[in-house]
Amino acid sequence: MMTEDLTINVKMAEAYEKNTRISVPTYDSLFVMVQSYFRMQLGSKSASLLVIGAGGGSELAAWGPSNPGWTFTGVDPSEEMLKIARHKSAMLGLEDRVSFVQGTIDDLPESDSKFDAASCILVLHFIDDVQEKLKLLRSIKDKLKSGAPFVLVSAYGNLDDSEFQARLDVWKSFWIAGGREPSEVDDMINNNFKKLSLLPEQEIEGLLADSGFTRITRFYSTGIMAGWICHAK
Repeated sequence: MMTEDLTINVKMAEAYEKNTRISVPTYDSLFVMVQSYFRMQLGSKSASLLVIGAGGGSELAAWGPSNPGWTFTGVDPSEEMLKIARHKSAMLGLEDRVSFVQGTIDDLPESDSKFDAASCILVLHFIDDVQEKLKLLRSIKDKLKSGAPFVLVSAYGNLDDSEFQARLDVWKSFWIAGGREPSEVDDMINNNFKKLSLLPEQEIEGLLADSGFTRITRFYSTGIMAGWICHAK
């Protein structure tokens, strides 16, 4: 059974990473950029990082091996995705520096210590309600030390805006170039994509400000995705 589970985890990880790299062609570069920013902010000291949406283990694989002084707390509601993250953690020998919490940020154990940095990558657009988005961002801010860096990456835009439609056409082309039929991509947009909860850039930045983050700056954009760096007050 263990061998079977491991095979399933590997196959899930491979499928997840393949599709994510089609959807976000600069996916790997994104993690390199975030790592560089965190390193600049944290220096060479040991640091604790909070990873929201850690299922899949991309952050752990990108940042863990080359930053031996960093420890990670990964939060994700999906048991299956956390299995992938645990598998990656074991393969990379990171078990002693990583802890996982299945659930939401509210399920983190109570602690007097706060995190040195946090990330929330490709999560916010799956949260339907604006107030729930705000609650998540406020909870992240409350878990951070004053001045700690935070990185948010999300799909963004106004579905009815021509600028967004043009970016969506670019995103569709990623999938077609990746081997999907145009009709299949249209079905994916109609059946899955339109269920996402997107906000325009200004509203996302407003939520970050309302949550207690400062020095909010967009540093990344690819297709329908964008990323912001900021700091906890």
